[in-house]
Formats: sequence, structure tokens, C-alpha cells
Amino acid sequence: MIRIMRKTFSILFSIILLMSVVTSAFMSYRAASAELNYSFAKPDKGFAEGEIALTASIGTYWLYWADDEKALDDYKEIAKLNFEYTGTQRYNMHERCAIPENASCVIAVKSEDEPSDKTVESADAVYEIPKERLLNYKKSDKRYSFASYSDVHIDALKKSYKLDEDNWKRALEVANLRKTDFIVLSGDYIVNNVNFEGVNKTELHMYERILSESSYSNPVYEAIGNHEIRQNPTLEMPDFVEATGLDGNISKSDKAYFEKTINGDHFIFMALEKGFRPTKKQENFSDEQLNWLEGLLEKYSGDGKNIYIIEHALFYKYGAGDRVDGEPYYKYPLYDKAESTIRLKSILQKYNDAIFISGHTHIAFSYQFNFSDNDGTSAQMIHNSSVGGSRQIVGDALSSKYMPEDTEGYIVNVYNDAIIFNGTNLYKNIYDPNCCYIIRPSMYFSKNDVSTPDEAEPEKAETDEEKTYKLGDVDGDGDITVKDVSAIQRHIAKIEFLAPAQLEGADVNQDNNVNINDATRIQKYISHIINQLTAEGESKIRDDIKANLKKYYRYASYDSYQALKKAYRNSNSSDKELKRLNLNFLSYVDTSNVDKDEPLTVYFENTNDWKEVYAYNWGDNNVGKVSESPGTKLKAVKKSDLGKDIYEYTIPDKKYNKFRFTDGTNKTQDITFYSNNVCYYIYDGTKVKSVKYSK
Repeated sequence: MIRIMRKTFSILFSIILLMSVVTSAFMSYRAASAELNYSFAKPDKGFAEGEIALTASIGTYWLYWADDEKALDDYKEIAKLNFEYTGTQRYNMHERCAIPENASCVIAVKSEDEPSDKTVESADAVYEIPKERLLNYKKSDKRYSFASYSDVHIDALKKSYKLDEDNWKRALEVANLRKTDFIVLSGDYIVNNVNFEGVNKTELHMYERILSESSYSNPVYEAIGNHEIRQNPTLEMPDFVEATGLDGNISKSDKAYFEKTINGDHFIFMALEKGFRPTKKQENFSDEQLNWLEGLLEKYSGDGKNIYIIEHALFYKYGAGDRVDGEPYYKYPLYDKAESTIRLKSILQKYNDAIFISGHTHIAFSYQFNFSDNDGTSAQMIHNSSVGGSRQIVGDALSSKYMPEDTEGYIVNVYNDAIIFNGTNLYKNIYDPNCCYIIRPSMYFSKNDVSTPDEAEPEKAETDEEKTYKLGDVDGDGDITVKDVSAIQRHIAKIEFLAPAQLEGADVNQDNNVNINDATRIQKYISHIINQLTAEGESKIRDDIKANLKKYYRYASYDSYQALKKAYRNSNSSDKELKRLNLNFLSYVDTSNVDKDEPLTVYFENTNDWKEVYAYNWGDNNVGKVSESPGTKLKAVKKSDLGKDIYEYTIPDKKYNKFRFTDGTNKTQDITFYSNNVCYYIYDGTKVKSVKYSK
């Protein structure tokens, strides 16, 4: 009996123990569970502004944007929340923060350290974003992208910006990895701080050298900042204009402001014209520049295209860039006591469909001085941090103690119904979701709402799916005309959609994406600006030019390098134009004796594999020619790094001051030699460009 009782007790104990374990596991699971909720502040699609609420037990939880499978790779965590007891914590997403491309939910993952498993399946809590909150854009819907940077600050003596060169290299690398179509910069590429004894040009050379050696090979457009004209705007403005290629066809040699139409949108680059560190009453913009700006905005406003204004300095207690509800941290803004500042503000208030991009303060993105439209009364204003080094706020002042990770900029993705400024840590190449902003496109201001509900989209055009469409003939009438351009534009504007077969004919640049670039290319083809619809061969030209930028900087004059960069940044030129300039750049000059009585020696690298190379040399004022056309036949003197023959020609007398290289049919541009501070002049078919040198 006792034995039976013991056995029964043992069984009961085992059952109780088992139940205890199960209950403990269940309680542990319940304790580890969490719940996520999201209260959006705006009804607009794509806007993340609002409150995220996490109810959870004791522990550390990481919040992430995620798609249907896992946290988005490009983004750091939204927040890290520490729970000392079970309860609810709330986290606020800032004004204009964007729901990222391809995001469908927010997840919470419990982990003391940054979790390695960020899958939706293993998350402790998941909040699925309602579909009506999403813009439904994908990366493939992107019209174009660009990098928006500011305040590079190349410092020749490394007094203030010890990480300047590394940071500029990283910024260019990120722009390349993110496949941006171009870069816009809002000023301050140099420091110019060594008693102003010629350091300006040295630092500009360093800035350009890093660009030439980088992996980035798309255009770069620079607005002028205060450091470029720190002491004497009259003297230093031309240095900047020449160094950045603005004395080409997009500006005049005595002005640093210009405009470009890129991918159908308008980019307006302004210039501080009055020097360094403005006083409260000092004017910073000429009437001429402000008249020019207002004229452009009057012309472009309401045309449905995005308008970007890139300018360096911010305003005192107005717009993005610094605090407006207290004394600003940065002490050198644009003050209202200057009439030009008041007028510029009034222009931004009048044309609120523009996007105003500035830099100057270096204040880190995390302090949230990055967006303002002044309660809907002005243009949308975006603040750029700094490539050279973003500033932290210590106490109640800005610190300029820059650490390696303090380098920031925007990667901007442009869609039809939104523009996303992704605040990026350039050191890590990762987006901060708290500093990614949704900007309304200009179409919003002309149509009031471009976020049309899916069910209200126009019906797709009915077409014969079996029909084939030749490249460029989008409407299938057998001809390539402006009607085909209109068909693409209607498709982009979601007025009348193209059928899949039509899309194949519309994708003339063969990038698997039908957008404004295809419409523009057909327009150029119809107007005989280009002679082929496909972009085949153009990438090779760009690569060739990029290779020359990198290679020839070593022994070409700085200004020769700029001449090529100038053509490269204006690469909408015809193939022939680019190839001709490419040929010209392959000839270079030994400048060591240009100011002496010794003969000049000129070199040519035969990268185009001409069978024969001649130097045709002649002079002004009936001096005559050294030899009859095609000129003096040359012999190769050495091999280049690429194994190409290099030819040498010595001009017998300086009176023969003009020459070109030729194979009898093809030729470089004509080059005219002078002395003094000019090495030679290049004729590009439209104007004369001087190429200077420094001893």
C-alpha cells in the first residue's frame, strides 16, 4: 500500500512539475510578447509623421522599417527603447519624415545589442502599415536620383578639417554606390585659411584631384559658398568660376550663378556675391541676380516641373538650418537688415512650389533643423549638413570637434508624386529614418493632389498586345514624331497608360525604365541634335573621359583638366564634340619653358590608333607654315601606361604659334600658343578658351 501511494505521489509530482514547466514557458512567452501601434499625424500618403507606441516587458527593443520579410537594409534603426518595467513607451516621428521606399511595416526586435536577426517572422511585434498610407512607389518607379551635399571644406593645412579628404572621397563613393545621376553642392569646397596666401587655388586643386580619382563619373554642379570668396569677391569669384567650369556654356566668366534643366526639372544655382561672414546690414546678392532668379521662377512656376534653388547660406530665425524659436546656434546667417535678404525671402514666399536647399551651419541632421516651409507660407526649405564635418551641440553652442562618423548628406530619389531626401551618414553609407523627408513635387502645387487613390487611376489605354512597336514609334503609326513624345509624357503623368508592347518601343535609352529621359531623347532625335535613338556608345564616351580625367591629371596643367571636366559636366553635347575634346586633351604641353626663349615641346598619345601622326604647325600674320598639309610626320618616342604610342613635336620657332595633330583626316582642335601667364588657347568651335598655368 505504501509502495502504491509512493508511486501515485511520484506520478502526481511529475504531472505537477510538467504543468509548472509548461505554465512557466507560457508565462515567459507572454512576458516576452509586445504590441506595436502607430498614430499618423497626417492623412497624406507617404508621411511617417506621428507617434509609434510599443507596449512590452522589461528589456531593450529596436524599432525598424521593414518590408514583408525583414528590416530594410539601407536604414539604421528608427529607435532603441529601454524598458525598465512592463508598460508602454511612445516615439515621435518628426515633421515630414517619410515612409521609405518598399516599406510595408514597422517591427520591434528585443535584443540587448543590435540584433542580427531582423526578420519579420522573428520580430517581437509587427505593425502593418495600412495600404492607404503608402505611396506605393518602388525603386523601379524612380525618375532620377541625385546627391545633395554641402560644406566639403578641403583644408590644405588640416587646421580645422583633418578628415576633409577622406570625407570627400567617401561622399563621392556613396554617390557612386547609390547610382546617383549627378551631384549638387551648396557651397564651401575649401577653407582658404592660411593668411590667404594662395591657398585658395591649392585647395581647389585638391578638391578636383579627389573628384578626378574617385569612382564617381557623373556630372557635379557647384553653387558658390562664402569660403570661395572669403576675402575679395572681385578677385576670387573668377577663380571659382574657372575652377568649376562655369565659364563654359552655363554661365558667364564673371558670374557664379547659373541654371540647368536636368531630367526635365529646373535647377537654379545661386551665388553669394559679397564676401565672407556677412554683417547684419551687408548685402549678399546683387539686384541683377535676384532679378534673374525671379524671372526664372516666374517662367517655370506652374509648369509641373520641379524647381530646385541651391544656395549656400540660411536665414536668421527663418526656415530650415537652425532653431527659430530661440537664438540660432550659428552666428553668420542672412539677416533681414539687408535688403537683398528681405527680397530673397519674399521671392521664396511668392513661389512656394520651389525647393530651397542650403548648407552653411554644419549642424548634424539629428537635431532636426532640416525641413521647414514656414507653416506653409514659403518654398519648402531643406538644410544640408556637412561633408567635411557635421557639428554637434555641446551645452548651448556648436562644437567643431569633428569625428570620423560626422559626415552627412542627402541621397535624393525623385518620383512623380514625391521627392525623398534621404539623410545619409556618409561614413557608414546608411540612411537615418528620422532624417529622411518627403517633399511635395511642383505638380502638387499646380494640381493640389498627386496622390490619387489607386482605384481612381485612369484606365489603361486599350492596345493590340500582339502588335510590335519599333523603337521610338510609341503610337505605332510608323513614324517617330512629337506624338510619340506626347504619348510618353501622358504615360508618365498617369493620364493614359502605355501597353507593355508600347513600353518596349518607348524605352529608347534601353535602361528598362520609361521616363522623361526617353521623351527628351526622342525630342533630340527629331530635332537632329543626336543621330541615334539608343544611348549605345555614350557610356563608353563617358568612361573614356572619366579615365582621362583620372589619368592625365598627373601631368596636364590644372586648367587642361578643367577644360575636359567642363565638357564632361555638359555631357549633353554630341558624340562628335566629346570625341573631339577627348582628342584634344590627349595632346598636352611641356609648360616648363613656355615663358623662356627655348623651344616649346608638345606631346600626343595615340589612343585612337591612328596609322600615322602629323603635327601641322603655322603662324599668325602671314608667317606661314612649317610644312605642307598634313604636316610634319612624327615618330613615336615612348609608350604610355596603357601601351599607346606617345609622339613628340618641338615647335622650331615661337612665331609658329598655331598647330594641331592629325592623321590626315581626323584632327585635334587647333591650339594657339602665347607667353606670359597663358600656356595656350583652345578653339572649341564656338569660342576661345584660355588655358593658363602657374609657375
